[in-house]
Amino acid sequence: MRAPSIFLLIIVLLVSAILFTGCTSTKTPQAAGDAEKTLASADASYEQAQYRSAARLYDEAYRQYMATGDIVAARTAVNGRIRSERMTAEFPYNLTAISAAINTTFPGIPADRKASWLTPEESQQILSDGEVLYYEGTIRNIYYHNPDLLHAMTARAGHTGLYDDVKDVAFARAVPGEGTYRNPILWEGTGTLSIPRELLPGNGTLQIWMPLPIETGSQRNVTIISVEPAEYVVYPPATTGDIGIVYLEIPLENVRSGHLNVSTRFRFTGYEQRFDIDPDTVGACNTSDPLYIRYTSSGDNIVITPDMQAKAREIVGNETNPYRQAEKIYWYIIDTYPYSVVPHLMLNTAEIPESAYVLSTGYGDCGSQSMYFAALCRSLGIPARATGGYQLIPGVGGSHFWAEFYLQEYGWVPVDVTVAETAGWSFDATEDERQLFMAYYFGNLDPYRYVIQNDVDIPLTPDPGDAVLFRLVRQYPAVVCDTCTEDVELLAATHWKTEVRQV
Repeated sequence: MRAPSIFLLIIVLLVSAILFTGCTSTKTPQAAGDAEKTLASADASYEQAQYRSAARLYDEAYRQYMATGDIVAARTAVNGRIRSERMTAEFPYNLTAISAAINTTFPGIPADRKASWLTPEESQQILSDGEVLYYEGTIRNIYYHNPDLLHAMTARAGHTGLYDDVKDVAFARAVPGEGTYRNPILWEGTGTLSIPRELLPGNGTLQIWMPLPIETGSQRNVTIISVEPAEYVVYPPATTGDIGIVYLEIPLENVRSGHLNVSTRFRFTGYEQRFDIDPDTVGACNTSDPLYIRYTSSGDNIVITPDMQAKAREIVGNETNPYRQAEKIYWYIIDTYPYSVVPHLMLNTAEIPESAYVLSTGYGDCGSQSMYFAALCRSLGIPARATGGYQLIPGVGGSHFWAEFYLQEYGWVPVDVTVAETAGWSFDATEDERQLFMAYYFGNLDPYRYVIQNDVDIPLTPDPGDAVLFRLVRQYPAVVCDTCTEDVELLAATHWKTEVRQV
């Protein structure tokens, strides 16, 4: 067979490119009407909790809109498909699959006890297309919610993560005169985004908000060593506000290597925090102060509702001192809510406030518990926030959040409910050791922290508009692409690495 001419190949490629980018004027009323009907059906399916069907319909609508050349409507369909997929992405199990996983993991547990773990009250579920789906963290939560199983697991390992790794800090005697911020550690870190080139479109613009450390009372001398590729930095590194960010715009047609690579290098000094607070010296806040107004207001995920206010009043009773109120809230959460992993992606997509989710379900991880603590404090007029970035405890580092509440004479006081709860995971800690460890994390904080943001739900600059983003926290890059048809933010999350080491 004779090979086609180069001229013919060029013509074919040009025509394909025009059709792919939708730059054709071929548009028929019937085709446009079909796309609109499909999009309406997708919207209806989503509202009816038929998320998998909605994803398929949104994808069909996208293809129909592309065929008509309506790029704007096609993007709407892509966003709808991504939202639908995010609703069920963390729920991979049906009843048969999760039952098999439980039977494999816990072969010696009686059937009736295992069955109780899958009731709506004891598991996190979602309904899609008439089928109940179970959360990917179900097995982990069974351990967290059953101390006998958790203690047996840590005993087999001979180690309790977090508790054993940081208990020496918590048990160390405070040295008088050292001040609130002590035991400095110099840290140096990198953030690396490396996405295989073939997973991205040939053209378009990639908008990237890369996380960075910020200056706080316990994190100082922040230095940004480098941001690469520097030529694509649009907004320079911001490290003195409420969130650490550097913003880049990268033309994809300029990415010619095997990977799209973006990196940051930074350095900072972190301090242990030990607050010596006399509750009787705590005065009332200035209620007209902008800081007070901001951190006692309801937000997207730290919400003040009648139910939240009622719970806060129930917890503190007749106590009016803000320090002692916050302390009561701290111990209430520890005593009432065992740590749990939760479906953040679904909650964010469905716009379910995380603090309200803890109140209504009892499930919460470090971020959710911190937001719940802050919401209860705010409900009583105590300024509070959920602060975070990464935990740098040697051997058990990872993304992490904790809480802070504000006292007029002392400033922002740290609280880490989640690390405190790890004392309860230990198979060999004494009761006195558990109490001492948990008491440390109210008003004190270990120096193994990398702070990216002072609170959750801080808006990005520039505003990403109506792009589908996980807007709650910024522990990995926010990424928006005007030509991508896949979930580029989740793609970036899977190709993101943060490394911070002591120097």
